[in-house]
Amino acid sequence: MQKTNPNKFLNISTFLSCMLFAMFTYAQTTVTGKVVDEQTEPLLGVTVLIKGSSGATTTDIDGNYSISVANPDSATIIYSYVGYATTEVPVNNQSVINVTLKEGICIT
Repeated sequence: MQKTNPNKFLNISTFLSCMLFAMFTYAQTTVTGKVVDEQTEPLLGVTVLIKGSSGATTTDIDGNYSISVANPDSATIIYSYVGYATTEVPVNNQSVINVTLKEGICIT
């Protein structure tokens, strides 16, 4: 009969605790929302990106988007679309951000 090592349980418990702590420390927040124009029509294909990172997505046919944000307390999301003024919105720990883009001047 094999003896059970009490330190083995302690080592496994400590390892699992550290892993859970790491997951919560580096957890990302998902921000969702809708992008519309001034007539409240949804905009398809708006570029939605996290300022200063490579994280980006685009809006769907209904103007909806979803993006992961690593630092939701200090991150800023940039919304850009041809023919509209680029808009920057601080996340400020929000999980839903809806945006209305205003027509901008196009320089060709």
